[in-house]
Amino acid sequence: MKRQMMVAAGLVSLLLLTAVGCDDGIDDWSSSARVVGDVYADASHTRGVQGVQVILEADPTSDTPYEGPDRWTLTDNRGHFEGAVFLGNKDGAYNYIADLKVSYFCGTKAFSWTGGITVGPGSVFTLPPVDTTMFSTLTGTGGQ
Repeated sequence: MKRQMMVAAGLVSLLLLTAVGCDDGIDDWSSSARVVGDVYADASHTRGVQGVQVILEADPTSDTPYEGPDRWTLTDNRGHFEGAVFLGNKDGAYNYIADLKVSYFCGTKAFSWTGGITVGPGSVFTLPPVDTTMFSTLTGTGGQ
């Protein structure tokens, strides 16, 4: 009896999850834009750097900045990253073009791309490769 109740509860939970599923189009690739790139140890671009934090955010200098939340990702063992931003709004529309700022953080060093990173729904923007010699030391990091 107890087993039958657990199975029934599981089925009810599954049915509720499918009935209350995500809105159509909220996180599919046609309503998102992807940004991809690579981070290398030096200008020879032969050795990728793993674990660099990459943040996709609104470009503050743009007339059409990205309006969603900041998104972040990490580089893999080859220094490659891929991040996505959702270009929709609470009304379900997802047909706007937006400009991004992309920031890289590696230890106490950082680098940013701004200007010209324009994305639209379903687009893939490939950034030029960067290397850690392009990064600057962060200041004002709370005494670190």
